[in-house]
Amino acid sequence: MTPIIQALDHYTAQGRARWHTPGHKGRFSLPYLVSEWDVTEVRELTPKSIGMDVIRQSEDLMAESFGVLKSRYSVQGATLPVMAAVMAASPPRSRVVVDRIAHQSVHSALVLGNLEPVWAYSSQGPGAYPLPVDDKERARLIMESRPQAVVVTNPTYEGLSAPLVETHRVCRELNIALIVDEAHGTHFFGHEGFPATALIQGADLVCHGAHKTEVSLTQTGILHINTSAGWIPRVQEAWDMLATSSPSYLLLASLDYLQYLRHHDNYHQSWNSLAKNMRKMWHTWENEGLFILQSWWERQGGQADPAKLTVVGDGQRLLDAMEPFGVEEKSDPLGVTLIVTPQDDTEVIARALEHCARTCSGGRLIGERRRLWPHARQVVSPYTAWHAEREWVPLSLASNRIAARSLIPYPPGIPIVVPGERIDSDVILWLEENRAWYPRRTGDLRGVEKAFDPLSPGRGEEGLWVVKEAVS
Repeated sequence: MTPIIQALDHYTAQGRARWHTPGHKGRFSLPYLVSEWDVTEVRELTPKSIGMDVIRQSEDLMAESFGVLKSRYSVQGATLPVMAAVMAASPPRSRVVVDRIAHQSVHSALVLGNLEPVWAYSSQGPGAYPLPVDDKERARLIMESRPQAVVVTNPTYEGLSAPLVETHRVCRELNIALIVDEAHGTHFFGHEGFPATALIQGADLVCHGAHKTEVSLTQTGILHINTSAGWIPRVQEAWDMLATSSPSYLLLASLDYLQYLRHHDNYHQSWNSLAKNMRKMWHTWENEGLFILQSWWERQGGQADPAKLTVVGDGQRLLDAMEPFGVEEKSDPLGVTLIVTPQDDTEVIARALEHCARTCSGGRLIGERRRLWPHARQVVSPYTAWHAEREWVPLSLASNRIAARSLIPYPPGIPIVVPGERIDSDVILWLEENRAWYPRRTGDLRGVEKAFDPLSPGRGEEGLWVVKEAVS
């Protein structure tokens, strides 16, 4: 049997639109997918510690296209850039101000680097979707805690963005590293109608998940060094510790092709046209009774990515209505999110939204009220909790215990609970309302596990990993 190949064959045979990553959507010619090019570090392809090689040549061309000092190619998505940036900027046991909506890769860096997070929390908008952290509130936390680094998540998973004026000002005043996880914003730079990229807002290190919206292959990412060449050796040390020693040259070739496209006007025009067309679509279907999160955020004075489209409403009804037309990026009980790139046929999206507006009757689809994401209290550091002795307990006994492992709805990959946080009643109630949803279709809920001991009387019961005894 070949279960992966069979599943891929079955998925592609359906021929439905792909409103999810990667950005090429299976519709773009990929000239670098040549079996003969699947090689390793040999002859002229060998990376060099000193001097120039073909990878560095391509990275320099990518840096030129983004207007930065240096770009590094990742074949481990945006995860490697994020973790390398955090660890390069933060010595062990130092404080780091972190947006609580950060991706799990940031939380992993906190554990590996033995770092103490100071959380900057978001408020929540329609559908309980997290909004960008308030810039002034984050700046206040920085002034108060005097961290070694600041890690910003901008835009949010749904493409909502906010300026970094005060955050940048305070970081410069205190000489604090500003890292921005812009994984969902590779396409912002140099295009009209998109949120302002962190690259022009003074961030020191900016992380891009290239495959999310661009035509590069899944698992490609970029780390940009934006303000000072002094970051290069520090990033290199962290990179060497975290990166694979055998990068895929097919993935590197796809990044090389992306930098080539970025040097041509028609590439940029395709994104400019998409921004105009998607905003028209937002307004058209809002007039037909749909609630578009991105359009709502712009009416609040925020910036929203036109490559994202989130319909807020009854998630199951919306999924059922879109099912004949395409496959979503993310779904949850209160909405469906699509990723749209120049490779998509917007007429198919329009037909799907028309079907949603027609079949999901009853005006604006806000759906049933669901519990907001809980704010668990940090009791000990993520590092301490991760390395403490742990035990599995059923959900019925987990309340008031300290989490030893993360609890992560995926997507979006933002932990509900991280190691070291106390599992309170809000967490348990959130799980009771939502845990059945995430393992379906495009989702998963990582961290909820069944009893691992086949002789346990609770065999088959779901539970969590918690710290076994009190730790300090």
